[in-house]
Parts: sequence; C-alpha cells; structure tokens
Amino acid sequence: MTTLELDNETTALLTEIAENEHISLAQLANRLLIECLEDYQDARLADKAYQRHIDNGAITHKLNDVVKELGLGS
Repeated sequence: MTTLELDNETTALLTEIAENEHISLAQLANRLLIECLEDYQDARLADKAYQRHIDNGAITHKLNDVVKELGLGS
C-alpha cells in the first residue's frame, strides 16, 4: 500500500468525481493513475518510434505545408 498526500482542492475534486461515479476514492485514484501511466508509456513508445523514423533518414513534412501545397486549405 502507498500513501499519497494531496492538496485540499485536488482531494475535493477527486471526491466529487468518485461520488458521481459511485466508486471509492481509492478505486478512482487507481483507475486514473493506471490511465495516466498507460498514456505516458504510449507517448514514450511513440517518441522512440519517431526517433527511429528520423534516424533512418525519413523525410517528414508539416501538415500545414502539405495542406497548402495540395490546395486543401479553406
């Protein structure tokens, strides 16, 4: 078990959400932490994949430049 110290504002917000979802504060905190960690891992993997892409000599283009070049802008 781990103890986490939160400020009053964050605690109040989490408590409100937990009550609205009819789950315990611990269940909500667990779910939110898992979601956040999964998002973090996904972002790290994406960064690594992008870096491999660049390291392999791939050419990238900014979306705005492609839209302009193709005349897709409004």
